[in-house]
Amino acid sequence: AVCGALRAVASRLASAPAASATRPAPRFAFERAGTHTRPSYDPPRDFRAKAWAPLADARRLASAHALRRAPPSFAASAGATRGLSGKSKRFVSDGKTSRGSAASGKTLPETPPRAAARAEPPRAAIPKPSSVPDAVAADGMPRYPALSVPGALRLGDYVGTAIFAVTGSLAAAARGMDVLGATVVGTVTAVGGGTIRDVLLGRGRRAFWMEEPEYLWICVLAAAGAFLAWPHLEERFNVRISDEWVEYLDALGVGAFCVIGAQNGIRAGVPCAAAVACGMFTATFGGVVRDVLLDRPVRILHSYTDIYATTALGGATTYMVVRAMGLPVSLRIIAGFSVAVLLRVAANKHDWRLPTYAGPLVMDDIRESEPPYSTRFTAKKGFMKRNAKESRDGPSANERDAESETRKAPRVPSGAAAAARKGDDGSGLRPKLAEAVTSAFRAIGM
Repeated sequence: AVCGALRAVASRLASAPAASATRPAPRFAFERAGTHTRPSYDPPRDFRAKAWAPLADARRLASAHALRRAPPSFAASAGATRGLSGKSKRFVSDGKTSRGSAASGKTLPETPPRAAARAEPPRAAIPKPSSVPDAVAADGMPRYPALSVPGALRLGDYVGTAIFAVTGSLAAAARGMDVLGATVVGTVTAVGGGTIRDVLLGRGRRAFWMEEPEYLWICVLAAAGAFLAWPHLEERFNVRISDEWVEYLDALGVGAFCVIGAQNGIRAGVPCAAAVACGMFTATFGGVVRDVLLDRPVRILHSYTDIYATTALGGATTYMVVRAMGLPVSLRIIAGFSVAVLLRVAANKHDWRLPTYAGPLVMDDIRESEPPYSTRFTAKKGFMKRNAKESRDGPSANERDAESETRKAPRVPSGAAAAARKGDDGSGLRPKLAEAVTSAFRAIGM
């Protein structure tokens, strides 16, 4: 009885007007009154009091919101019948008036049905947000070969990786490297272009063969196997590295690599020109690293053999053009792959080469050009000093004119002599191309 009387008095004091109370009642149980004379206000201990009704409503809504966001397993077990803290939900009622708000005549809003919490889809069914748009995500292929155009592209990628490793290993063997050196060079030839592409794209990307180690195994097995077995294959089956089937497989690798490089550039969000460059890097920069390691002229930068990087550029450009037309990804792959392969086969069959520089012809290396500075300057102990007589008498007007003529930069000599020393004989369609260019410049008076 005494406890009930104290509760009634406390509730009366809390709900009394500010003018008749000994101290102002709080606006909410969790806020301080603006005119308190004491540093804090002691709220009533009975949570069923009217002053606690707003807090009860806020707590009930927060609990219901947290329950909706809880896992389905929690809602199906303890969360469906008990609060998040494990205590019974005292202030939750299904459309009924709570005992704390009965005096105020307020009716709490209904809680969400518990069945709705149970019907929430499991987290595994909720799709994960992706930062890659659907149109960009389409430019890809499955992890392993499959019965589809992107799956066939993956198979072509495997074949190209193997043939690049074989040719790189045999090139290293011809330079006198041992089995380890040939295996390393063959692996670099096969995966070096894609590695350089991933490094240039950046943003925390790792080399693709670190995420897909099957490429590393293909390279090691193909390179080491070619080093050990190729002499016996040449002797038994009369196979040669210059056979047409090797060139066809190499062309297949170029077509697959340039398309895959362009796709990686698209998924990385680079501009169109950069994506085309990624296609060329993927198909050719492994060979660049190979030639540097073998200390020989880089193939794609010289014309001692038929064009190579140009075919990769053509395939990657075709892929981007067909993609800009809005065609499906299968048609993009077929178009880019076909153009690169056909260009590569045609270049090998018809000996297509890019022209060298058409400067003045020279007889030998000594007479390639005049010295860029006047011979009146002599070198002595690393410093350029004038002749003593010239410094005493001074040059004449004719000498100054002659000196100004000799100071002019020499003409850039023709690259034919340097190219011939690297094995380029200037054959193919380049003589006809040179004649056409010469006729065109003569037609405009040059």
